[in-house]
Amino acid sequence: MKGLCRAAADGKVKGWKGAMSGTSNVHFAMKHGVTPVGTVAHEWYMGIAAITDNYENANEIALRYWLGCFGEGVLGIALTDTFGTPAFLDAFRKPIPNYTTATQGAEGTLASFTEGNSTTGNLSHIEPPIEAPIKYPSNEEQNASSTRTYAQAFTGVRQDSGDPVNFVKMVRDFYDKEGINDKKTLVFSDSLNLQLCLDYKVVAEEAGFQPVFGVGTFLTNDFTQLSDHKKSVPLNIVIKLSSAGGRPAIKLSDNLGKNTGDTRTVVEVKKRLGYVEREWADGDETRRWGTRGD
Repeated sequence: MKGLCRAAADGKVKGWKGAMSGTSNVHFAMKHGVTPVGTVAHEWYMGIAAITDNYENANEIALRYWLGCFGEGVLGIALTDTFGTPAFLDAFRKPIPNYTTATQGAEGTLASFTEGNSTTGNLSHIEPPIEAPIKYPSNEEQNASSTRTYAQAFTGVRQDSGDPVNFVKMVRDFYDKEGINDKKTLVFSDSLNLQLCLDYKVVAEEAGFQPVFGVGTFLTNDFTQLSDHKKSVPLNIVIKLSSAGGRPAIKLSDNLGKNTGDTRTVVEVKKRLGYVEREWADGDETRRWGTRGD
């Protein structure tokens, strides 16, 4: 981390392109005076889907609650692959309901949390489905919606599984079809190394996106064996929700090798969503980080 901070400072002085935006490790952010940054996690979508058992609408519900809490312009990178990017994009193109506040900054949370029904008490003692603290619409509001969509409101999206090149094309086609001409941000975060960052930067910029890279394992697990000084294979550790609201929580992703959670639930949800299996050769989790000595 100290080396990254030194490189960032040198790059600023020397006028290098790009910058280190921050770190998602809050401890390191505090210790080294770096901005804490990050995006919404898979657990957000997984938890909402498990609690409500409404996988068909979980993406849209998650987006609505997120905007209702944080407002537009804050934490505006949406994660697409929890239940497959195609299903997510179906929700992303929907108009934001009028009864969801989507104003700038923290004030966007006020109406949602001061009106209507809300969840109180210990969530572990409430039988699912839990009702999130979003203002309930009137009959008139139920029949009305804003003309602004989630895709317009969010700053961009995050790619965390599957073929990044295909993802860029899919998302570019989506924005074009929706008539969205703003320069959106693409955050790449799937098992990156520095060369992949450079490769994906070219692809993203050619498609008209602003690329950002969340590099984790490659930089934070860069060790060598003391015995023979050969490179140590990084640990491939993923932490996800196991259950929520008394139901299993699962993640499908855009790559078969990243399916996570209760097998029976995974199979059921795939059928419910019409999920199409996708495999990507470079996404093989068993050899992703190479072997000892590579």
